[in-house]
Amino acid sequence: MKFKAISYLAVGAMAVLTACSHEGDNFGDRVLFTGTETSPVVKFLCDGMSSTALTVTSTAKATTDVHITVKAAPELLDAYNKKYNRSFVAPEPNMYQLENTDLVIKAGSNMSSQVKITSNSEDLAEGVGYMLPITITSVSGDDLGVIEDSRTAYVQFTKVITIKAGFLNGSSSYEIPGFKCTDASDPLSSPVAALNQMTIEMKVLPLRFGTNPNQASGISTLCGNEENFLFRFGDGGGQPTDQLELVKGAIGTDPSPDKKEHYADPNIHMGTFDTGHWIHFAAVYDGSMLRVYRDCEQIAAIETAGGQINLSTAYNGSSGWFDTFTIGSSCHSRFFNGYVSECRVWNVPRTIAELENGLCYVDPTSEGLIACWRFDGETNADGSIRDVTGHGYDATMLTGSATWVDGQKCPY
Repeated sequence: MKFKAISYLAVGAMAVLTACSHEGDNFGDRVLFTGTETSPVVKFLCDGMSSTALTVTSTAKATTDVHITVKAAPELLDAYNKKYNRSFVAPEPNMYQLENTDLVIKAGSNMSSQVKITSNSEDLAEGVGYMLPITITSVSGDDLGVIEDSRTAYVQFTKVITIKAGFLNGSSSYEIPGFKCTDASDPLSSPVAALNQMTIEMKVLPLRFGTNPNQASGISTLCGNEENFLFRFGDGGGQPTDQLELVKGAIGTDPSPDKKEHYADPNIHMGTFDTGHWIHFAAVYDGSMLRVYRDCEQIAAIETAGGQINLSTAYNGSSGWFDTFTIGSSCHSRFFNGYVSECRVWNVPRTIAELENGLCYVDPTSEGLIACWRFDGETNADGSIRDVTGHGYDATMLTGSATWVDGQKCPY
C-alpha cells in the first residue's frame, strides 16, 4: 500500500498563523484544514491501493484538547463545480474509505490527528475526474470557530495508470495521410484544413536535445505542420534547444510565412525542460483566442484576428510544400528523440478541466475528437499507428521503425 501524509514545513505553518493572527484578534482563533489557506484542493494520486491524510490546524496553540469532527460531503460538489466551472464527479462510497473522522488537537499543539483516506485505483475509471469534499462539522474546546473558506478540503482523486509509449529514436517519425486534401481546390476534402475551432495535445518525454541552437539540427519536432502550426523544441535561431515552443500558429487567410494575419509574435515560448520527464502540452483555439497550456496550466492567451486553422499541409501548400501533419519530424529532418503518447486533434476547444481529466485517457468516441494516436504498441497490419476514434486517420511510418517502451506511469 502506498501512503502519503500531507505535511508542511514549520515556516509554512508559522505563515498560516501569522496570516491569521489579525483575524484572530477580531474574530477569535479558528481552525482550518491544513494547507487550504490558498486553495481548497488536495491532490490524491491513486496507484493501486493508496492512502493520503488530512489534518486540521488551529491559528493558535490549544490550551485544552480540541475535538473536531469531519465527514465526507459529496453534496457540496455541485456548488464547487459551478463556482470553478469544473466537471468533477464524486466517487461512489465503495471507492474510498475514511478512517478516524474524530480528530483531536492536543493541548499545547496546533495540529490535529489525521483523517486517513484510502482508495484503490482499480475502482476508478480512466479519464474521469473524481473529487470528494471533506468538511468540518463540529469543533469543541477552546471556543474555536472555523475559517469558512477552509472548512472543506476538496480531495481530487487521480487514477495512475501504467502505459506503453512509442519511442522515437531521433530518426523515426510519422505522417497522417488522411489529413491531406483529396481535392486541392476544396479545403473541406480534409477534416483539418479549415478548422474554426480546435485543440492539439500530446505527451512527450525527451531523452536528448540538439546540441547547436543556431542550426536546424538543434530543432526537435513534436507534432504539427511546418510553418503553419507546429510544436517543437528549439528553433535553430539561437533559442535553447530544450525550449518548448508553438511555432507560427497560422490563423486566418493566406498563412504562408510572410503573409500571416494573426498575432505579432510568431513563436510562443513555453519554457525549458529537462530530459527524462513527461510533459503534456496543448494549444486550444476557440475562434478568437489562442491558448497554450503546459501540464494543464495556461502559459499564454493571445487574441487573434480570427479565421480558420489549416492542419492539412505545411506552408499551406505554398512554395511547393505538400507535407501533411507529422509526428516526430518536420522538413524531412529535425527529429525528436524521446517517448511519445496520446497525440490528439480535436475540432472543439477543450477546457482546462477537460485537458486535466483526459491527461492519460479519453473516450475515443468523445465529441469533437478527430483523431487520437495512443502510441501504446497497438498497430495495424501494415505497422501504422491506429487512430482509435475509428475515423481512419492512421499514422503511417514516414522514416525509421517503430519501437516501444513499457512501464510508463501517467500521471507522471
